[in-house]
Amino acid sequence: MDYLKHPVFTIGNVNEDINLSLPPTSGEEYIKRVVIEARQCADIVVADINPSCIKSRGCIKTLAGCVQAPPSLSPTVEWQQYQVSDFSNIRLYISQLKDEIQVGKRKWRPPDIHLPNIKDDQDTWISFCLNSKEKIEPTLNTLFCFNQSIIEQVLEYLVQFVETERKIEYKIGQWIYSLLAILEQPLQPDTCSCLRSLARACSVIRADSRELDAQELGAVNLFICLVARYFRQLDLADP
Repeated sequence: MDYLKHPVFTIGNVNEDINLSLPPTSGEEYIKRVVIEARQCADIVVADINPSCIKSRGCIKTLAGCVQAPPSLSPTVEWQQYQVSDFSNIRLYISQLKDEIQVGKRKWRPPDIHLPNIKDDQDTWISFCLNSKEKIEPTLNTLFCFNQSIIEQVLEYLVQFVETERKIEYKIGQWIYSLLAILEQPLQPDTCSCLRSLARACSVIRADSRELDAQELGAVNLFICLVARYFRQLDLADP
């Protein structure tokens, strides 16, 4: 690598008395000025910082993993493997349907429903998902109306709702599972964080002292399983 040390230009003797306030008259003189200015620079420069101007960064809190399940509520590895396999098959089926619709092999007509705007707040979307008057269900026909931005936003609202309520209602669970089934990969960082929050919230619900019915226990175990084992957040997985 010694060849890299050889000078590219031969500039001859450098006159240190060059008046740097005047413009150079040739390319050679310009290069000599560069050499002179480089010699005047210190090899190491230390900034003089006033400590009083530095804001305290405070403590950075790291998010903990999932709360360990009580022994009687922890799912088996076989059960988790089956759920991941079943979920994978569902996502593959949905992907095939989308491809057939795009190439015109399968006809699809949007349902006659009024979707909230993506800029609407959490309450509006939660009301939409829970609204029994219009009997809006998370069917594929409905879900195909959602673009990826809406999927990610609604999923975030639902996870926040679960964290606040500390429970998973049946219909909320339906919507979360359906949105996970059509969620595109690779995950955006914010969406990945949202899924991790979902798994943590489910683990807190499961570890709560109140008695869970079979439906809610199955839901929390399922979401922890899918986030950890399908979406590869393995540090959150049940053993």
